[in-house]
Amino acid sequence: MRYLTIPFLLTATLGYGQTALSDPQENRRIEIENLVSSNKDKLIVLVKVSEQETLKRVINEDLPENIETTFNILKDQNGQIVYIGEFPTSESGDWSLELKHYFADGRLIAFEKRLAYFNGECTDRAVIETIIELYDKDFKIVKTTKTLTDNDGKKMDEEKCSDPYQWPLDKRGTVSELVKLKGIVL
Repeated sequence: MRYLTIPFLLTATLGYGQTALSDPQENRRIEIENLVSSNKDKLIVLVKVSEQETLKRVINEDLPENIETTFNILKDQNGQIVYIGEFPTSESGDWSLELKHYFADGRLIAFEKRLAYFNGECTDRAVIETIIELYDKDFKIVKTTKTLTDNDGKKMDEEKCSDPYQWPLDKRGTVSELVKLKGIVL
């Protein structure tokens, strides 16, 4: 019995440590998400247009044709980037993808992937996969939350309904690394 107690206590202690550590990241992620929602007029919008290498800044919602990807960027009151949302375009309309990067002090604290797609084996409606990862200061995942539902929030069978696209996701530990990778120039 003594030997079972030690692993149980270690698991409980380590689990608590991760929860305690992840709560500030989750709280900050929600705070930034609320800032994005309430400050849409302060978002910097850039688009990647097909057959052009550099991103184009969108002014007054005047969107160009042939957008491949849209980037929404929010800076805090100190001019630091706290959010980069990346939204690839589906020409067919078969899917919708949102990749959201949340930063504090220039470091990634959370990443959210929200993918909606059709899968006739699961539902007549869209399947929605949401994955949220919270990171520590060393760019290590401390908590992952995943949901797979239909449009009405009904849970879907992960084995039958999982992501058919399996996109490689570009995540970086700092704002500067992600900005460089994506070609974002402000």
